[in-house]
Amino acid sequence: MKYTFQDSTDLPLQRDFIQDLNEFIEIAKKVIPMENSAIELNEDESEEVSSLESRILGLEKFSKDIQSYIDELSVGAQDKEILECRNAIIDACVASSTKGLKELNLKLDQTKRESESGLYKIENDILVTLNPLFKSGSYGVTNKYFITMKEGVLRGTMKSSFLGMEYTSNLSYMHDVLTVKDVYGDLFIPKWTRAGILHKENKVKMLDVSEFIITSASYDSNNHIDASFESKKKDQKFKIVCDADICQIYCGETDVTADETLLKSVKLESINALMDELKKYVQQSIKSQDLTQILLDGKDAVRNNEIFDCLKLFAEQYGEVIRESLDRGYVKNEITIKIEASDGTRTEKYITKEEAFDRLSEVGSEGLELASILNLD
Repeated sequence: MKYTFQDSTDLPLQRDFIQDLNEFIEIAKKVIPMENSAIELNEDESEEVSSLESRILGLEKFSKDIQSYIDELSVGAQDKEILECRNAIIDACVASSTKGLKELNLKLDQTKRESESGLYKIENDILVTLNPLFKSGSYGVTNKYFITMKEGVLRGTMKSSFLGMEYTSNLSYMHDVLTVKDVYGDLFIPKWTRAGILHKENKVKMLDVSEFIITSASYDSNNHIDASFESKKKDQKFKIVCDADICQIYCGETDVTADETLLKSVKLESINALMDELKKYVQQSIKSQDLTQILLDGKDAVRNNEIFDCLKLFAEQYGEVIRESLDRGYVKNEITIKIEASDGTRTEKYITKEEAFDRLSEVGSEGLELASILNLD
């Protein structure tokens, strides 16, 4: 697919922007009320906790004051009756205050637990709701991928960042167990071995690593990629580290690329091809992606109720595309893109400023603020 503005100028990112915008609006309409609920729950909890803590402190002080007062009144008293009365009053005060403090502390713990449980549910719902937006990726995002074998199954993590926002997603892949052959095909790595009938001597042996399992890998947008591989018996390992066009190969403890003799037997084009295919795999063979955390300026944006600020960052990017679409469009107040399929078929998609504005305005003041950032007002 090819995506352009109405005047056939390419979109800055080759994506269906109208679909992205519609998805953004629908997600904003769902998630803003969720965050407002979390804010309200936080405020209610803070008020209740503050009240209970104040009552606890008040009861503790009252109990101490009563005991001090009775002690003062009974200073120097010798009569049995007065001392028994003093002790009875203090015992009753201690018993009553202990009971009251226990009930108040139980209520305080219950309030905190219920609030935490309620907040956890809202926060989880927010992450689930936002997942499609972050799954498709913001415009201009930088991604880092990490995959590893966990309990015999390949799992991954993607860390993404842009404009002060960082977010993490858990990934599952098409293969539970991934081999060199699955990614690339047959591959051989040279290693030293002792061989000979009468006299043992070091010789280069080509080790078939095609069935070796990928145990871990990391890849970032700066073209750094490293990967570790292990035989199915777990008795042999090798590792490849690549930066741009430079690759280092380790077979066990041996640096193959630092050994001139071994290096002569390495097919570097095969190594580069393997790592290129692995890059494609970690990015394109994702079976599921689940958003687990969003950080804004290094702090938990969900827990700190800053998701609306994150939406504004998305809106700033989308707003630039909307502005350019309106400038390059032929119909006033219509945000329009053209889509050209591989067979040459051309279609147009559009949404009016008024429609997008009205849908966001349903959210209230936050929706109107997003509409302004999106250049819809």
